[in-house]
Amino acid sequence: MESGEEIRFGGFTLLPRRKRLLREGEPVRIGQRALDLLIALAQRPGEVLDRGALLPAVWPGRHIEDSNLRAQVAALRRALGESEAEARHVLTVPGRGYSFVAPLETGPAPPVPRPATPTAAATLPVRLQPVLGRETDIGLIAGRLREHRFVSITGAGGIGKTTVALSVARRLAAEYAQPPLFIDLGTLTDGALAQGRVLAALEAEGRAEGGLAAALAGAHRLVILDSCEPVIGAAARLAEHLLQSAPRLHVLATSREPLRAEGEWTYRLPSMEAPPPGAAPGAREAMGFPAIALFVERLQAAGAMPALTDAEAGLVAQICRQLDGIPLAIELAATRAAQLGLQALAERLGDRFRLLMQGRRTALPRHQTLRATLDWSHGLLPPEEQRLLRRLAVFQGCFTLEAALAVGADEGETEAEIIDRLGSLLDKSFLALQARPGGTAYRCLDTTRLYLAGKLEEAGEAEATALRHASHFEAVFRRAEALWAAVPVAEARARLAPDIDNLRAAIDWALGPACQRRTGIALTLAGVPLWSSFGLIDETRRRLDAAIAAFRAEVEQEPRLGMRLYAALGTITVFQSGTLESAWVNTLVFAEQLGDVEHQLRALNGLALGAMRRDYGQALAYAHRFRDIAWASGQPDDGPVGDRLVGYILHMQGEQAEARRLTEAMLARYPRRALQPHQSKLNFYDQRILSKSVLARILWLQGETEAALALADETAAEARALEHPFSHFFALALGAGPVAFLAGDMARAAAVRARMLGELRQTQAWVLWGESYRALEWIAAGRMEEGLAQLRERMAGMAPTAFSARLPILHAGVATALLRLERPAEALAAVEAALADARGCGEAWFEPEYLRLGGECRLALADAGAAAAAFRAAQALAERQAAPAWSLRAATSLARMRRECASGPAAEALLAGIVARFPPRADTPDLRAARALLGDG
Repeated sequence: MESGEEIRFGGFTLLPRRKRLLREGEPVRIGQRALDLLIALAQRPGEVLDRGALLPAVWPGRHIEDSNLRAQVAALRRALGESEAEARHVLTVPGRGYSFVAPLETGPAPPVPRPATPTAAATLPVRLQPVLGRETDIGLIAGRLREHRFVSITGAGGIGKTTVALSVARRLAAEYAQPPLFIDLGTLTDGALAQGRVLAALEAEGRAEGGLAAALAGAHRLVILDSCEPVIGAAARLAEHLLQSAPRLHVLATSREPLRAEGEWTYRLPSMEAPPPGAAPGAREAMGFPAIALFVERLQAAGAMPALTDAEAGLVAQICRQLDGIPLAIELAATRAAQLGLQALAERLGDRFRLLMQGRRTALPRHQTLRATLDWSHGLLPPEEQRLLRRLAVFQGCFTLEAALAVGADEGETEAEIIDRLGSLLDKSFLALQARPGGTAYRCLDTTRLYLAGKLEEAGEAEATALRHASHFEAVFRRAEALWAAVPVAEARARLAPDIDNLRAAIDWALGPACQRRTGIALTLAGVPLWSSFGLIDETRRRLDAAIAAFRAEVEQEPRLGMRLYAALGTITVFQSGTLESAWVNTLVFAEQLGDVEHQLRALNGLALGAMRRDYGQALAYAHRFRDIAWASGQPDDGPVGDRLVGYILHMQGEQAEARRLTEAMLARYPRRALQPHQSKLNFYDQRILSKSVLARILWLQGETEAALALADETAAEARALEHPFSHFFALALGAGPVAFLAGDMARAAAVRARMLGELRQTQAWVLWGESYRALEWIAAGRMEEGLAQLRERMAGMAPTAFSARLPILHAGVATALLRLERPAEALAAVEAALADARGCGEAWFEPEYLRLGGECRLALADAGAAAAAFRAAQALAERQAAPAWSLRAATSLARMRRECASGPAAEALLAGIVARFPPRADTPDLRAARALLGDG
């Protein structure tokens, strides 16, 4: 459309060149941006324009947020006198953009249209139920038919092509001089009969004299050619003949594939939208999705579910997703739900073809059941396309051209032949295209895939096809193993994630009755980095257990496979219940046998972690051995990791000065780059994130609170940017969280906990950790009973060997709550139990605080002498550990007690000396309490 033409629609006249909008000749009040938006849409009527097409027209050369575009669309609708819910001019197409759908003409004013007869839609099949969820599609197709004389609606079987076509015809009926003419071609088996079907319909109207061309010569009407698939070639010729015979006639066709006729415009009808996986909509939000609205309406029509509830919304969303948003399947399922109930229906949808057999008796046979619809469409395919299609049913989710060739081609078939068949199946809506990183992939709807899986079994090809599938993905993931060391984790994950369901399916087949153990083990090992990058700890553990069982069943065990399996198992168990030491022992045996230095280091790292549960001295011995081998191996990245490991253990033993030296040395030597060399090896952690998290804790212990908080925040942000769940969790749970709680910064602590529970819920152990931190917040806020109950409950849910179960700030939180609830005897018992456990394994970093808390308990029990002794012991130990933060707390408790006993000058002098070590401007809850005692606050 020329940009300067006059555009008329309804009572409006748009003058693009003069930038004016008139209504019945009078100017319309409209903002410049909204007017520019209208011009852009009206000059491309019937097209869906996304933000990329609209922003340059309305805001040339500027970066604009989506909210600005939505605001201008709202302003435009107000000027046109409509709302989004009752859009007559501008339709919102969810997820795609906006489309101008009002009938329009350009240039001189059009002649007054000939009024339609009262029986305009009399020839259309009568529909007794409302059409739901297709308003946008109906509006877009109607707009295209006003612009183009020939439109085809394509889409999968059961998607609702006929229903939408009839709705379009009813909407447009008044715009034609004669009523629409509906021609069902779906029952034909001979294309030569297609033209006769039209003549028969015209004869029923008394218009068939002189043949088809004569009968239609002056026609001004819409002809619907429905279900063209059985006679697709004849339907294409018929459509061209109709259009050539009657210049004012329009054709609307429905078919699984385009007719490929002259002048054809195609509209691919999408599935009905349902909430995405993982969404948890309430009833009100769920009813905004067309698939759910259709399901509920049909369920209510069957006499069930007076209204959708919030509790039922998630289950209905799951059902609609499983049915691929196919209206026929949804309608049939709703009927069954009325008989079985929602839960029973959801549990049985895997057998949906037997389940959804009860359709309307009055429907066409091909529309009565889901299987009938697919049988009818599948039966129209040539044998070579049927063979390829049923083999593609082995894929879960999307698949590439390479994968289709590997699985679907027979010996002697060329790549070009398979590509041609794939294109044909795409056109016929058995396959759909799907974007994926690096290109485009194919996808078969789940409902169609289940149907085709039955055909694969019937053909006796299921096992052979599954072997091809597993062999292909073994090769894909074997090539991808090097990817984790070559690109950042987020990039590797994005490339491989589309194949994760195919990987799972291949492993399940290989380690199942098929007994392809080597293939299954290799696939499992190749998948560990991918699952771990998503934080799928429980699934990884389950699959590794299955792979190790298969490895043990092998008569001839391959040492390298065993070494890699046990290393992966040891790694993944770290945050479940503490690392599995037996796995690392086996790893070390195989690694030493093979002379594999990398796996020796991984095993020693794992053994050090395991030993931390019972003996930090033994853990330190493993760490020194790691460090010695690492520096001797000549790999510049391994030595600094040894420094980090030794430094961490020294920190836990209370040797803060040496721990800080080694940790800072590691950070100075270890590479600064987006791709960290050990991220896919040592517990799937970024080693710089580990070091910086520990250094933040050391800084707090050494009295540098401001620097500690800043470093913890910085580290948490870096970890989040990595899109690496393990590193992110460590930075929050063992870095930023403890530092915030120790510093008394509860706003920071709450933000850390919110991120843990909001972004890192991949395993129950992580959830328990986050909820324990929330309990600490409640205790700090004075909600003692509630906080104590939750904290104890969450700690009881942790595995006894898990890192979180021994986290000192949790045990300190229990004691603090009991003290404030005036239960000092219970508090003292809790402190002494935690202290005994820490001393038993040599974990000394928190011991000064345990001693101080024990003193507070004894003071509450009126044992001032024992309390004073505990405070002094805590302060002395803190001094030996070079931990002035603990010294400050112990000295404050001692000075407070002495003041209450009127014998405090010495204690206050001690406290004053410790406070003087901190920067004058330092301001923390601990320092404020100390200065208040000294009279400085």
